[in-house]
Amino acid sequence: MDKLTKIILGITVTVTVIGVVSIMSLVMKLSDEKEKNANLVGQINDENTTRQDDRVGAVEKLMVQQQAENDKQIAKLREEIKVASIESANELEAVKAERAQLSETIAATVRKKKEAEELTPLQKKIREAPAIGKVTDVKEGLGFVVIDAGSSKGIEKGSRFNIRRDKFIVAEVEINEVVDADNSIGNIDSSKKPPGISIRKGDEVIGHPIF
Repeated sequence: MDKLTKIILGITVTVTVIGVVSIMSLVMKLSDEKEKNANLVGQINDENTTRQDDRVGAVEKLMVQQQAENDKQIAKLREEIKVASIESANELEAVKAERAQLSETIAATVRKKKEAEELTPLQKKIREAPAIGKVTDVKEGLGFVVIDAGSSKGIEKGSRFNIRRDKFIVAEVEINEVVDADNSIGNIDSSKKPPGISIRKGDEVIGHPIF
């Protein structure tokens, strides 16, 4: 091999080696760039995922807060409805009671008016006479009654009184003893007592005579 051929071969080998080295360097740079690019893409994807998760979390948090607020408002409305229902029921019961009382008052007024129209003048006097007291005990077999009126109402021994039940005179008594300020004993006048009528506790004591 002559010298020129050796030189050319050496140059060729050198160029080839330089080319191979350059190509390998370029390949390595390309690989590095691809890796960097892949890492950058991964970072971008991670950031996007994180942002997406943050957005989802924020939305879920907002939904939870809104649901809690809705539940609170619903509970408040239910309580207001409950209170309103109770108040309405109470008002309805009050109206019913008032109506019943009014109906009873009207009925009683009508009854009294009707009865007053049917009463005789004597019965009207008997019913309208002011009560002095009431019979608290009856000993009809022994011929006397106890009344809850005494010296504080000016009752004296020997005073006479009628025993009234509604519009009727059921007996006439004469005070036999003034026990104290609030109690007296009266003897029953059997001659003035209507037959078949018994004196009862609660019968009223009125003046005598009533005419």
